[in-house]
Amino acid sequence: MRRIAFGLCLLALAGCVTAQNTIQPTDSEGRRAYLRYAGADSPVYLRAANPPAEFGDHDAVAAVMADAASGAVFAMPTTFTPDIGAAAHPNFRIVALFDPVESLSTQALCDSEATAADVPAAHYADRTNLFLAFCTQGEALAGTKVSGPKLTSLSDPELRTMTRTGIREMFAIDDRERGRGEPPILGTFSGNPETFGFRLNPLQGVVN
Repeated sequence: MRRIAFGLCLLALAGCVTAQNTIQPTDSEGRRAYLRYAGADSPVYLRAANPPAEFGDHDAVAAVMADAASGAVFAMPTTFTPDIGAAAHPNFRIVALFDPVESLSTQALCDSEATAADVPAAHYADRTNLFLAFCTQGEALAGTKVSGPKLTSLSDPELRTMTRTGIREMFAIDDRERGRGEPPILGTFSGNPETFGFRLNPLQGVVN
């Protein structure tokens, strides 16, 4: 069904938003487990990189996107914030990059954690592309590429649609390839959070 929907969107790009996850070391339950930890006690930090100049500064763009992303994850009450000081676990963050070059990988985006001037971009006249990466201390946990109609301003409702679509796709419940009782894949470490301990931060080892 997803392929059919994508094909229909190609026939009528105007007003159509599509999202696709990148190749990543975690599975859907692993991504949700990390997000559950990061957002358990506070909002999750979200920052915007390389937004169109007419949108205003990065903080203004991040505020609109954080508001749009809040409540978008199915069956989780996760909220997002553009204020790093409001996040209990600021090492975990969503980085939102506008109009990335096609060759940019999720790991490269998380590696850079860069300002707009440092992130490669490729602007298009007929569409806006959005690259969402879920990162922690330079390590990529998840990535989703979103494509939609050309955004005209920060108040364009399609920005909200693209943000929510990307967040929902990144943290979707997808257990089609999972065996019953199989623990989530958290990257280089796989374990059951309830019985074997949960690696809360990929760079800080395993805690029970």
